[in-house]
Amino acid sequence: MEYLRKLKKNYYFWLLLTLLLAAFLRFYQLGNIPSGFLNDEANKGYDVYSLLATGKDQWISFLPLINLRGFGDYPPLVYHYLSIIPVLLFGLNEFSIRFISAIAGISSVFLIYLLGKKIFNEKVGVFSALSLAIFPWAIGLSRVAMEANIAITLFLGALIFGLKNRETKRIRNLIISTFFLALTIYTYSAFILFAPIVFIVIIIDNSYKNKIKLKKVLIPLLIFLLLITPIFIKKNSGSVRFSQVGLRTNINSIGFINTLNMQRGQCIKIFPSTMCKVFENKVVLYSSTLIKNYFSHFSSNFLYVSGTTTQFPILEKRGLDYIFNAIFLLIGFYFLLKINKEPRCALLAIGFLLLSPLADSLTGDGNYTRASTMIPFLALINGIGMSYSVTLLNKIKSRYLSILIYFVSVSIITFSVFTFFVSYLTNFKNDYSIYSQYGYKDLIRNIYSNKFNYDRIYLSSNLNDSKQYIYYLFYTKYDPAKYQQKKDVDYSTDQDGWISIDRIENIYFVPSFSKTLFSAKDPDNNLLISNPVDFPKDIKSEFEVKDKLGNVIFKAVRLRDLVEYNRRVIQ
Repeated sequence: MEYLRKLKKNYYFWLLLTLLLAAFLRFYQLGNIPSGFLNDEANKGYDVYSLLATGKDQWISFLPLINLRGFGDYPPLVYHYLSIIPVLLFGLNEFSIRFISAIAGISSVFLIYLLGKKIFNEKVGVFSALSLAIFPWAIGLSRVAMEANIAITLFLGALIFGLKNRETKRIRNLIISTFFLALTIYTYSAFILFAPIVFIVIIIDNSYKNKIKLKKVLIPLLIFLLLITPIFIKKNSGSVRFSQVGLRTNINSIGFINTLNMQRGQCIKIFPSTMCKVFENKVVLYSSTLIKNYFSHFSSNFLYVSGTTTQFPILEKRGLDYIFNAIFLLIGFYFLLKINKEPRCALLAIGFLLLSPLADSLTGDGNYTRASTMIPFLALINGIGMSYSVTLLNKIKSRYLSILIYFVSVSIITFSVFTFFVSYLTNFKNDYSIYSQYGYKDLIRNIYSNKFNYDRIYLSSNLNDSKQYIYYLFYTKYDPAKYQQKKDVDYSTDQDGWISIDRIENIYFVPSFSKTLFSAKDPDNNLLISNPVDFPKDIKSEFEVKDKLGNVIFKAVRLRDLVEYNRRVIQ
């Protein structure tokens, strides 16, 4: 019994078990689940492959320092440089590109432990680590190659070094924190808004109940400004991506304008037009949409019931967190607001959580990557709730009642985690494979084996991904030096900055099949590949690619066969 009591308080033992659990949940079948491979992942992979082979990205930028060009979205580059070693060790494949994200996910579990320990105590740290280790949202995000996961890890490092330091180490730690915080901006665009706000909070926190000299504030401030200035001078992922998906773009879209006209039309029926122009305009609509988006991040539907429609590449339809954590979150809030005697702790934990959805609110009502800044603070407050719950249970006089509650609670948590991961390995792997753009590996293998049998191969993006070319580059390991020359490549850029690769050698990437194809002089040597809806059901196919459920997602048909089929139908 004495051994068990000591083990119960051995926080390092429980932390080690938590880290092992986190590693298993993130690394098991990493290269195979999610089943598909997102175009952003493939794009990262080929850029890393190109950097490793030539020192240049696919658009001939030599060792870029701020961002790459990518698809025209100018993605940050930290993830790419961190992935060079895994690609060097494991080759260019799904596992090597996702490796860094999984490592970051495990690192975040350890860092949230340190943060919880620093702000509260070691017990809170361990429970916060456990909460993050089993968090479905965090697990899903750690299993795809997304910059957000790396940024969260760097951000936690910034908080650990930045929050309330002793006088002797304050300047050193603030400088380290500043470096990590600036690096988050170079890692993921959502932190362009969040990081400067957090920097101010860190400075205020170090001044809390302490007199801090002006020069000790100016040094980190100047370093921070110096580090982040280049990203605001040069075209970057934040500005470009916001122009492509931001609310301002949506407000100028047909949908927003129709909504505004409808609301103003209804208003004019009752009130003077001048009044309606004051209360029904883009500013009011923008503000109301922003507020609605912000509060949607805290809804029970978003967190615990259905999640968001954008999450299907990483999670099936379910809440982003477990339902039982809603109880721990409420207990955590209760502890912070009622029991906790240090207002600073409550302000930091709750304040960061309230600030975290701001960036995503500017672009929508819940994107699984942009809203991921919420994850560490939800896990922290969940951990506080778990810790305080254990404290309350230990105060129960009836030993049997205490054991019963412990047993039921642990059983519910274990059952929830087990059923989630089993469903992730089975239902999600199969039923949601199409959302992670499954099928391109088999498709490219078939295209490459048929490449020399046809003069032209047309691949349509109708009902499929619009950036199919990147899969060809990735899965064939196309020579980066050759691709950089763009001799056998046709490409264009649209008004929003998106790049379209239209041809690589004899493979044409088209949005749909035009009528001019059917009048080709020599259709025998042309192959058409598209979603089955583009072809008659009973036409002969050269090959088919199916999803995990057995549904045909790509069908290849000779142009000659299609022309003859249409001729017979007309006759």
